[in-house]
Amino acid sequence: MIRGLYTSASSMAANEARMDTLSNNVANADTTGFKRDERIMESFPEMVIHRMERGGSEEIGDLGSGVGIDESYTDFSSGHFQQTDAPLDLAISGDGFFALETEEGVRYTRNGSFHLDADGMIVDERGNPVLGEEGPLQVLPDEEVHIDTDGTVYAGDLEVDNLQIVDFDDPNQLEKLGESLFAEGEAEEIEVDDYSVEQGHLEGSNVEIVREMVEMIEASRHYETNQRSIRAQDESLQQAVNEISDLR
Repeated sequence: MIRGLYTSASSMAANEARMDTLSNNVANADTTGFKRDERIMESFPEMVIHRMERGGSEEIGDLGSGVGIDESYTDFSSGHFQQTDAPLDLAISGDGFFALETEEGVRYTRNGSFHLDADGMIVDERGNPVLGEEGPLQVLPDEEVHIDTDGTVYAGDLEVDNLQIVDFDDPNQLEKLGESLFAEGEAEEIEVDDYSVEQGHLEGSNVEIVREMVEMIEASRHYETNQRSIRAQDESLQQAVNEISDLR
């Protein structure tokens, strides 16, 4: 009976963690460049149950011992593109990330919502400079900026630099920071094979609201089922204790 309480409690904890992840996905459904997270649950090893009888015991079956979170990962599939026609709104079609220079070091993102600051630096929404192959990108504020599909940046007729587009052997080894920033973590940088920079577009979140809501309902029902199971086991234990007390 006590084992059953722990089994149900472990499932409630796992589904609560899963619900937190799904809720965060839904909250960022409109966040540019956001990549949804997923949690994979794993069943603990089953235990063999025996019925005790005089002269020995008889195996009557297996009992699950609960579940836990086995793995958390980020889904790096592409989100839908939104056309904005703003010259410094950029989206990467294919593999790769934009590189940003921050106070904590180089960070990576698929959020290409950029603009010019007062010094003509191309920066993100937080003011972090966007990196080209030769360093932070800077143009004259009054020059028209054009960016080719290969990432070449022009200010008027002058070629400034190429966008630094970075890819990794295993993006899930990146460290996720906030809504759409990533740090290198344990991932190894590799050459980008296939990408195209789309000027005047932004990549939206890859969250599918219907899918997330269905999974939230499922997680909620599993949580409630285990909650009812704990209540039933608690009532059974209370009844057993009362009956044993009466026998004395």
